Amino acid sequence: VDRLFIVFPFEIDYFRRKGVDFIYKGNPLIDAVDRSPALKEPREAFLTRHGLLDKPFIALLAGSRSGEIKTMMPVLTDFAARLHQMPQYADYQFIIAAAPGRTPADYGDVPAYVHLVSGDTYGVLRHARAAVINSGTASLEAALIGTPQVVGYKIAWLTYLVGRIILKIKYISLANLVIDRPAFKELLQNYLTGENLVVEVQRLLEDENYRARMAADYAEVREKLGGTGASDAVAEAMIAALKDS
Repeated sequence: VDRLFIVFPFEIDYFRRKGVDFIYKGNPLIDAVDRSPALKEPREAFLTRHGLLDKPFIALLAGSRSGEIKTMMPVLTDFAARLHQMPQYADYQFIIAAAPGRTPADYGDVPAYVHLVSGDTYGVLRHARAAVINSGTASLEAALIGTPQVVGYKIAWLTYLVGRIILKIKYISLANLVIDRPAFKELLQNYLTGENLVVEVQRLLEDENYRARMAADYAEVREKLGGTGASDAVAEAMIAALKDS
């Protein structure tokens, strides 16, 4: 390549070791999140637009690929049922933030207290009390928005075992990788169960110190990603590189 633009600080040492020159100006996802109209919309307007009741809710993000959704939905449905049966959470709603291009049929039959919202993932995350998220970009978006979360991921066992041999990383979530410690819990493979999700989400909802520590870690994630302005800075660097060539 003529120019390599990277978007994560943990890539810096890697490319230096490989002798590949790069330009790092931060992560443009921060600008995408901060400039989203969803972050300015009042809660009442959000609820009215989607026909939702004014009750607290948990965000459920099952992933974007059909295989991920099929794997995650039974676990998420079991989790929602378990939490809903607990008297202190009986009034809670559960909002599935549907991935682009997905239909309600992709998510199967869900109970009345589980609702589907399409095309508004940032709005769902912003107004949720907590989120259960399939590992991916959405977990980093939740961190930038400030939503307390737990990440889950489950794949075929053979794929998982091969991945454990090849990959030399401690975490699978981008935010945890950025600060090199667990800002939030990751439940993988057999640990991803409805029962374990209930335990973790209860902690997210009830433990104010836990929520405060997560918020502090989120602030560090944002700082390490370079803060706002990366989109403009990268664009300017690209224009400069094109002019030099």
